[in-house]
Amino acid sequence: MMRSVNLAATVKQMALETGFALVGIAPADVGNDLEFARQWVERGFSGEMRYLANPKRAHPRRVLPSVQSVICVGLVYDTEYPYSTQLQSAVGSRREAEGSEQKTGVRSEKAESSEEIAGEGDGPRAWISRYAWGKDYHRVMRARLEKLRDAINKLAPGAETRVFVDTGPVVERVFARFSGIGWMGKNTCIIDEEKGSWFFLGVILTNLELAPDLPAPDRCGSCTACLQACPTGALIEPYVMDATRCISYLTIELKGSIPAEYRAAVGANVFGCDICQDVCPWNSRRGSQETSFQPQTVSARKGETADSGSAPSPFSLFHPLLEDLASLTEDDFRRVFAHSPIKRAKYRGLLRNLCVAMGNSGERRFIPRLERLSRHPDPIVSEHARWALDRLQIA
Repeated sequence: MMRSVNLAATVKQMALETGFALVGIAPADVGNDLEFARQWVERGFSGEMRYLANPKRAHPRRVLPSVQSVICVGLVYDTEYPYSTQLQSAVGSRREAEGSEQKTGVRSEKAESSEEIAGEGDGPRAWISRYAWGKDYHRVMRARLEKLRDAINKLAPGAETRVFVDTGPVVERVFARFSGIGWMGKNTCIIDEEKGSWFFLGVILTNLELAPDLPAPDRCGSCTACLQACPTGALIEPYVMDATRCISYLTIELKGSIPAEYRAAVGANVFGCDICQDVCPWNSRRGSQETSFQPQTVSARKGETADSGSAPSPFSLFHPLLEDLASLTEDDFRRVFAHSPIKRAKYRGLLRNLCVAMGNSGERRFIPRLERLSRHPDPIVSEHARWALDRLQIA
């Protein structure tokens, strides 16, 4: 068998040839980082994400007893599409006040507005986290990881491997940090000096003894842009997030009512949130050649819509009009998002989130729609619709 160093170099080269943008090798034993992850769950910061309490997450040996190394890969999902208009305005004002134009990573081209890219149509727009604009990353990543695993098996017949993309009992970001593909940012995302943080993580556990890489140095410095920008204060201190306050958790993982004290701060976010990454100085909008993650175009079926009106023209998931999203029926939702991360929120979750976004829009045009939703058979949807109505009628 090849020497450990040579084998690791070959595996990393194969990962790059498979199409991953980042790759590194971490040891199976990573000190206190996994213990910190366990304590984070015990402190209640994981909310309803009970799968994070799986005892197998304590060590990869509980998943693959023979594990010696963890191969970590990253696939960039960033696109050329800019931030939401609302966020560009907020961040732009702070940049002007602080004189830190070169440090925020925000697009400065004035001519390229979100509406010009998003398409025609007037009205309040929703924000969908950019990782969910295109195809389901689990499928894309899994296919490439399986291809890499096949290459490893040919290189080292008999090697034991296990592949995971965000759904298994492995704390990917811990091993990603030790693999050197990035450091843990104050917003708890893994950040690479060249690629920023707009990338998906995947891991392969293996019994091969591969020479590990060195952890990347922390380059956050004194910057606290992410902590300052979080609307709900989910980043309670550097490197610590209370997920129960995070907009991504509130709009995706939480299945019940969004706490009333956070609804206004949710703003126009209807699936996930990008704010703590949008304001990160290391995300300088380099984009990606990955076509899988470009915003898909969707539409409601012709005929009856969720609001018993006419179906809208096809629209992009980049900054869509709230009215277009609200036009989707439950059948539309299942059809359109069958291979999208958005299906995780479920239809009633999307309706709940749309109610909050409509209530935050300040647009009284949504009152008739919200009145209908206030009579929705699902009590979660109807309660959020009533909240939105109260908010609009007071405004």
